[in-house]
Amino acid sequence: MRPTLIDDICCPVCHHWLKAEATVTNGEEILEGALRCVRCGAEYPIAKRIPNLIPQNVEAHKIREMDGWVRLWENKGMYERPSLEDSFKLPYLAAGVWSEVARMFDLALKEMNLSGTETILDIGAGQGWASRYFASKGCKVIATDIVADEYYGLGRSWAIMEHAKVRFDPVLGDGERLPFPDEKFDIVFFCGALHHFKDFDRVLKEVYRVLKPRGRMIASGEPSIAMLLREETAQAALEETHFGIVERRPRSYEYELHIRRAGFRRVGLYTYETYNSSPRQVYDWIRLVRKNLVQVAKPPLKSLVSVSLLGISLLPPKLAARLALYINGGNLLITATK
Repeated sequence: MRPTLIDDICCPVCHHWLKAEATVTNGEEILEGALRCVRCGAEYPIAKRIPNLIPQNVEAHKIREMDGWVRLWENKGMYERPSLEDSFKLPYLAAGVWSEVARMFDLALKEMNLSGTETILDIGAGQGWASRYFASKGCKVIATDIVADEYYGLGRSWAIMEHAKVRFDPVLGDGERLPFPDEKFDIVFFCGALHHFKDFDRVLKEVYRVLKPRGRMIASGEPSIAMLLREETAQAALEETHFGIVERRPRSYEYELHIRRAGFRRVGLYTYETYNSSPRQVYDWIRLVRKNLVQVAKPPLKSLVSVSLLGISLLPPKLAARLALYINGGNLLITATK
């Protein structure tokens, strides 16, 4: 932990300043030690250069989730032959879900239009691969996650930084109780992480708090389900839920309701097919949505879905895309402004 990080963090419980107590240093960084809140006295460890600002009274389901990620990776055999070189290439891997992650991340980068002067918080950062790209643009970046694992969690961020010759600050923290002062960041970013929070209202209010006025929240790769589906049905099919990992599957309009309730304005919801697309591309996508939903809908709903989407396709393209997304769901890019 760099000593200068002390100005960018705070107690996640009372949001007061912290005092660093180093036990092991290398002259430039605190390798081992502790952080103590000067108001409430809460103490947080620093281990392997990473401050752990997760409150000791963290909810039981989050403890299960911290352990659940590691058990999931073990179950997949990811520790037997760890693909550590792949972490330097993320998300640009031609394998599994990463192709979709990469194209949505590219949309997020386009939306950010970074100048290099921004201060960015990367929530649910995993290994810190997205933070690496922001830092390479010259931005000041903090990567936060609940998993410290040295292969697939924040512990891997040191190798990523060394390989890319950049620097950002990894911090173990809970998104629902962010250990950062008010109005600290220009951008708060999620990559496939927002849906891992059980309480959207809590995390979004925290995001709103730490953003500067007119700051932006950008979330890429957030899954949403069709209006015809039940979230519980979608969750039951997910492997992660069996390891205690929170896997929300909201409808797209539910994301929007929670975001607006937190105080955000100018909320944007897009799929890859509708982001900055021409009217013709939007209407072509709606026709495909209509065709697919009619095929899977049960008989009583087939006509309703068909007529609704046919009517939507007569509306202006931006409104039509939003309403079709409410009905169909999809892999989302979400934008919002404080």
